[in-house]
Amino acid sequence: MTDDLLLTKYLDSSSLTPEQVFQGLRDGVRQQKILPLVYTSAERNLGIPELMDAIAAFLPNPVEIREDALKAACENEQGKCGMQPGVEAGFAARVIHTTVDSFGSLSILRVISNGCNNEGKFDSIPSSVVNLRTRDTIKIGLTAFLLQGKDRVPMQSGCHVLPGNVIAIPKLPETVQTNDILTIPEAVSEEVAEISIEASTHVLTPLSRPSKEMSLMFCASVSLLDANGGKKGKGKVNSGDDKLISALDAISREDLAVKLEQAGGNLLLHCMSSDHANLVAARVKDRYGIDIELGVPPVQYKETPQKQVSNIEGRHKKQSGGSGQFGVCVINIEPLEEAAGVVFESRIKGGVISKPFISSVEKGVREQLHAGGPLAGYPVTDVKVTLIDGKMHSVDSNDFAFQSAGKLAVKTALSKAGTCLLQPMEKVTFVANKNLQGDIVGIVSRKDGYVTGSNTVDGGEIQIEACLPSSSIPEISDLLRVKTGGSSSFSTSFSHYQAVNDDFTIKSVVEQSPHHHA
Repeated sequence: MTDDLLLTKYLDSSSLTPEQVFQGLRDGVRQQKILPLVYTSAERNLGIPELMDAIAAFLPNPVEIREDALKAACENEQGKCGMQPGVEAGFAARVIHTTVDSFGSLSILRVISNGCNNEGKFDSIPSSVVNLRTRDTIKIGLTAFLLQGKDRVPMQSGCHVLPGNVIAIPKLPETVQTNDILTIPEAVSEEVAEISIEASTHVLTPLSRPSKEMSLMFCASVSLLDANGGKKGKGKVNSGDDKLISALDAISREDLAVKLEQAGGNLLLHCMSSDHANLVAARVKDRYGIDIELGVPPVQYKETPQKQVSNIEGRHKKQSGGSGQFGVCVINIEPLEEAAGVVFESRIKGGVISKPFISSVEKGVREQLHAGGPLAGYPVTDVKVTLIDGKMHSVDSNDFAFQSAGKLAVKTALSKAGTCLLQPMEKVTFVANKNLQGDIVGIVSRKDGYVTGSNTVDGGEIQIEACLPSSSIPEISDLLRVKTGGSSSFSTSFSHYQAVNDDFTIKSVVEQSPHHHA
């Protein structure tokens, strides 16, 4: 029972009136002790009226939720707590959905509250509102619609807007996103108090919004397909992809679980799963007539020297009449510890190379290291290059000559030292039911990763920290969904680079490298 008085009445009379039963159910739902279930079928249109009746009968309205928040706030001595929903509050509405098509955007709002005039009638839509997330002031146009199913009913000028109304406003700024709160300027000062109430009472309020971004567990590269079904540009972003980028940007405004990224000339799509990515691709095709192919995102491998080599000369000499080009440099090269990057040091003495040309050598060295190593053509890192000697000519030496000399010296040094392959490792945080810990550890081990720690979190869940190769991340989403029935999630962040010791993996990466030439 959710009410001691109802329990007493039942024990005394062995029965309750229908009104008392309904009140008990409503109180239980409001206290989150009872979860009503209604069986429905959207395809056969069964159970929909019963669902709507249950919503009206059992679910609390915003005023009741606010009362719970106020009561909890007083018990926690939190003071005032922001806007009051209902009759005495000003206008506030949440963007519950956004659609974007060739005609522009349409923002669908659910009205949380609105003010009343002296006659007791609700106000109309204000001419300007403030986005609580961005603090931007937004002008509201004259065109707005009331939504009744699929029908849009134009709102007349001065039309009264009631709390609970669902309205649609076209062509709001692109900064307005789903879940944003649009309200009157007077409500902005109340937001801090509103958030403190949520944090201390765990009661969602009318101005509630997601406190953090959702974890997007799948990433795919996006390539345009030409008329023959072949790749156009091989995943690289070019000037012809503006239409595709605009289409994906529009979809990301509609769906908060879609994020677009341009990295290293590649177009990357972040979403929840492979099925979600395929749905996005289908939307792009249906709405904008653009065929795209989803692929595995490129892995940013690197190389590092295997050993130290010394006294490597780089010589650039060219004479074609008149002043020529001349530059000579001598370098040592040695591997460094992990995450050291590229270090350049000059030990030139006696002015055998002037300071401007030392800078030229350094520029050439860094450009050649970035251009790629001899193993697979990936950038070289964790290396120290020391300039120890060189020669210059009073007339023929110039910036270009010493840049070229630096590049030749590095290329020769790396060929003699040899390089090993480094793969990026991701720090992966899994959140799952504690009973699924073994399944997650199995996934990590199967993908050449290792667990670094774990701890329990609220609700009987466990948080598992692991390191996994970046190349395995695209498969983790589907594996996790299969093993845990979609009840788990994970997030990733770059951790470090680690040497690849498996010969088969090295051979595969070298053969598939876009920089490798057989």
